[in-house]
Amino acid sequence: MEVYSKILTETDVSTRLAVESNTIDEFFPAFEAGQYSQNLVVEDENGERWPFRLFIRQGPYRKPTISAGWLGFVMSKQAKVGDLVVFIKERAGAIGSAFRYRIRVMKPVKFI
Repeated sequence: MEVYSKILTETDVSTRLAVESNTIDEFFPAFEAGQYSQNLVVEDENGERWPFRLFIRQGPYRKPTISAGWLGFVMSKQAKVGDLVVFIKERAGAIGSAFRYRIRVMKPVKFI
């Protein structure tokens, strides 16, 4: 199991989720040569599947983002700036099989 997490910014909750460039090769599905977008289906804590679209730019600075489907997820989970989004990557079954991705939004703990 691998985990990628990020504290949400204004851009993340209003437009698209910006993903750190160094995680694109390590965590998310690999891009083929000449491919700049791909589908990414994630499952939330209730078992609901969310289809997202993962994009990278052409050239040396790929600046990965998740956009299509993302804002619907943000609204459904009432995600806000400062919340933590957590992606979990797990093997889908037998060794050598594909991975599945789960997602959670965690609210910050406030102390009184």
